[in-house]
Amino acid sequence: MTRPTAARKGRGPDPALMAGLLESAYARWHRVEEVERDPLRFPRRYPAVPDQEAAGFIAAAFAFGRVAAFLPVLEALFARLGTAPATTLSALDADGALQAAEGLGYRFARSRHVAGLLLGTGAVLRREGTLRGPVMCAHRDGRGVTAGLQGLASAVRAGAGELDPGFLVPLEGRPGPLKRLHLFLRWMVRSDGIDLGAWPEIPAAALVVPMDVHVCRIARLLGLIPDRRSGPGLADALALTEALRAFDPDDPVRFDFALSHLGISGRCNGKAGDACPGCPLAPVCNRRPRRPGRG
Repeated sequence: MTRPTAARKGRGPDPALMAGLLESAYARWHRVEEVERDPLRFPRRYPAVPDQEAAGFIAAAFAFGRVAAFLPVLEALFARLGTAPATTLSALDADGALQAAEGLGYRFARSRHVAGLLLGTGAVLRREGTLRGPVMCAHRDGRGVTAGLQGLASAVRAGAGELDPGFLVPLEGRPGPLKRLHLFLRWMVRSDGIDLGAWPEIPAAALVVPMDVHVCRIARLLGLIPDRRSGPGLADALALTEALRAFDPDDPVRFDFALSHLGISGRCNGKAGDACPGCPLAPVCNRRPRRPGRG
């Protein structure tokens, strides 16, 4: 019997082999224990949906760079927002937002940017009572969730007034995968004991993979999306979502948490190494370690 190969010349990975290995990675990494190393831990602390929305949008806004670097900033911020962050944010004016954000920053996001994020998020919550409005509207009229997330970002920016949230809230029309917005939406939509399922009106099939450097690198190593020199973009996120739809049409983003934590954990840095033999995706990876004695 011929063993299926991971990536035959001119074709992508063997579908049956890839399906089994993705499920293995999902079983290994899609666990509640991994949440403590993920910004998802913050919205999971709150039972009320408005608090989950508020905490989720803010936590996702910081989800860039090293997880170990931004988690302490978020811990300090949520300690200031108290047990009902949606209520706290809704009551903020500009001075209150600046006070809540005083001394807090992360990389090129200064405390004034954090204040803008808080003020803008609170303004939307105060006016609408929820953050789901722009996303639901775009989904219902067929424009797609990405357009809805861009609308939400624009509403938050408008609510921030002169307190520009900077990099924390993407500008409409800028190139990029909108990873943090799609991450927030994954948390809100999916319901599996890890993600929150706070917005059941939107089906999981409508989601787009939150494409960061970890997921992009691993997806390229697996041959799920083309390997190219450019960084991850929205086209890569959409392409990976379609590729994963072949393995789970109703919930293609189900594999995102596992793929991202394979990178976040340090197990996969894109290079062949000692961690490769224990990786559940090694049989379909393009970075296999060389065998001893081979030059």
